[in-house]
Amino acid sequence: MTYDWSFSMLDVRPSAEGQTDVVYCIHWRFGGDDGSGHSAFVYGRTGCTYTEGDPFIPFADLTKSEVEGWTTTNLGDDEVARLQAQIDGMIAEEITPTTEEMTPPWQNGG
Repeated sequence: MTYDWSFSMLDVRPSAEGQTDVVYCIHWRFGGDDGSGHSAFVYGRTGCTYTEGDPFIPFADLTKSEVEGWTTTNLGDDEVARLQAQIDGMIAEEITPTTEEMTPPWQNGG
């Protein structure tokens, strides 16, 4: 299974803690791909905090890797593992469904 993070939006404070465009909320999508055409995604957001005096990366210089690190740190190892398990379960359900949707019989002309 291959997992990947993507980030659609970063909420910023125009001015905070002596800096400009300070990220305080990360909108993320976390996906998994089993390599055989099955994939699943979960979405969410997580907050992050900058404290004056800590190392600061200007918004224009942010990289995906840095934002991914903030995201996984703020979510924590247990939550990241739970998200991976959720994605794994969604893919397993796609491969071998345990439920299915059926049209009510009265809507089939019966």
